[in-house]
Amino acid sequence: MKNVGDIFDELGGTGAVARIIEVKHSAASEMKRRNSIPVRYWPLLVTGAQARGVELDNDVLVKVHASTVPERAA
Repeated sequence: MKNVGDIFDELGGTGAVARIIEVKHSAASEMKRRNSIPVRYWPLLVTGAQARGVELDNDVLVKVHASTVPERAA
């Protein structure tokens, strides 16, 4: 998984992610649109992924998050 969209796809879409992280569909949809999942939802995502047989852990989430943060000029 290389981006937030990949995570959503692997977990079954926006509705599935919303159920996993216990938010409204619109909130999950906004996370996908922004290409950013707040860290507070990561434990629920990891647990939900494991329950579905999807390999997702904090290392993957960190890499995805880091790839969305623009580099600052030196």
